[in-house]
Amino acid sequence: MNVKDSPATTVSLQAITQLGDFARQAAEKVGIDIVFSFVDHIGAERYFFVMDNALLVSHQLARQKAWTAVALKMPTLDLADKVLPGQSLYGLQNTPNVCCIGGGLPIWTNGQLLGAVGISGGTVEQDCAIAQAAISLFTR
Repeated sequence: MNVKDSPATTVSLQAITQLGDFARQAAEKVGIDIVFSFVDHIGAERYFFVMDNALLVSHQLARQKAWTAVALKMPTLDLADKVLPGQSLYGLQNTPNVCCIGGGLPIWTNGQLLGAVGISGGTVEQDCAIAQAAISLFTR
């Protein structure tokens, strides 16, 4: 069985809150205000917060990034190249709620998909780095 085909497990609200705290701390270190979204392994949003001066567009993008990362079981940054003309997933970018901008990362543990985070508020590089930092602290 492929590692990513293993059944999913649930994450407690306490653990999700801690994950969000890690993301907030990472965002504060680089001086940006973010929107954070966590969706579970079936794409249901379980936790969401907005820092004080986050961009309005980030409210929607954070949710879409997290949902897309779970729906496709891949980082949204990896999707960006795959939806270009002539590539394998060209056209998928026109699907409602799919976000092809980096900042959405699935969370795996022991081959189980726990869910995904979506970070929006900075550059693509900043969003990806914040998401990765939060997940690294969360899964250590």
